[in-house]
Amino acid sequence: MNFMSVYANIYNSTRVISKFFLLIFFYFKSFVSINFILNIYIEVHMRFLTQLIKYIIKRIIKIYVPDFLFKKIPDEIIIEPTNVCNLKCPVCPTTYGMDRKLGFMEFSVFKSIIDDLYKYKKKPIISMNFAGEPMLNKGIYKFVDYAHKNGFKTFISTNVTAINEMNSEKLIKAGLSSIHLCVDGFSNESHDTYRIGSDFKQIKKNIETFLSVKKKYNPKKLDISIQTLITSLSMKEKEDMIVWAKEIGADSIYFKSLSMGSHTTKEIKNKWSFLLPKEDKFKRKQFNFDYPICNIPRNQSVVYWNGNLGLCCIDYSNDIKISNIKKDGYVNTLFSKDTIQKRKKGFKKKYDLCVDCSLGNADYMGETYKFNHINNETTYSST
Repeated sequence: MNFMSVYANIYNSTRVISKFFLLIFFYFKSFVSINFILNIYIEVHMRFLTQLIKYIIKRIIKIYVPDFLFKKIPDEIIIEPTNVCNLKCPVCPTTYGMDRKLGFMEFSVFKSIIDDLYKYKKKPIISMNFAGEPMLNKGIYKFVDYAHKNGFKTFISTNVTAINEMNSEKLIKAGLSSIHLCVDGFSNESHDTYRIGSDFKQIKKNIETFLSVKKKYNPKKLDISIQTLITSLSMKEKEDMIVWAKEIGADSIYFKSLSMGSHTTKEIKNKWSFLLPKEDKFKRKQFNFDYPICNIPRNQSVVYWNGNLGLCCIDYSNDIKISNIKKDGYVNTLFSKDTIQKRKKGFKKKYDLCVDCSLGNADYMGETYKFNHINNETTYSST
């Protein structure tokens, strides 16, 4: 798509919205403040300019990408404890699109990554999740403990099915830095429809158990966020979820935009499209153009359970073949000429998986409500 096409797409989208609000004003000007309409009009056009400027900058950057940009340790290392999952979420690539061999990472592989990164002053976040449910790897507590003791911040995202009082205590004592406890709605209808194989009432109870254990040990540096997908079924439950998350002592609640999947078949998309929220502002894709570059391969790194190095968090099937870290170590493999060229290619979005990527082309990822329990305040942010 050329520059003028992009310009037209952004401009037309914002112009239609602007005209809509202007019509409201002229027909209902006796009821609506002119300042209210003008503020909306300005906000819409500022959004248009912001998107256009971002696009122009990224087009310029794409012309020449020097190797040294990839000679730094990424901000986040996603280490996959396992690609085995006990649920069958309908548009998750683990359910329908992943054809890798199933397995569990051995501690020796995890340890080698931490040891290799220990010498760096600025240490990346170690995220222990990816295609599977991390709590299914029985060594997860050892992983967290070793990373924590070597000065790394650690993160886990879990479907909460395996959470109980005993393993909550083990995770917290191991020194976990942050965790996303996932529940996709506030009823059996909304949650169970998407999290197939999971029961809302049990998940709610497990989350409350984890928060109760946290209060018992009071780890000041553990950040707990409730994560939920924004679906057509969960939208009406949003306010109830915010109240509940705050009451049980969570640090925040993150409403994540629903993706129909980067490589979902047309049949699957048609079957499950009813889950998409009706309002466009809550949809992940809102503009008719894609971004020319993607920073994910530069700022993030993936290590699959078997030690293979991955391009990014969208490559669930390890389609982009990069060397295994067991031979030369994580850092040497990451900074090898072959790996840098493949990461640069991903940065420029030259792979097939980049075309329909629901993350690198996203306009809206979601919104977060953060709770300050001391001052009883709630702050809102959108990404």
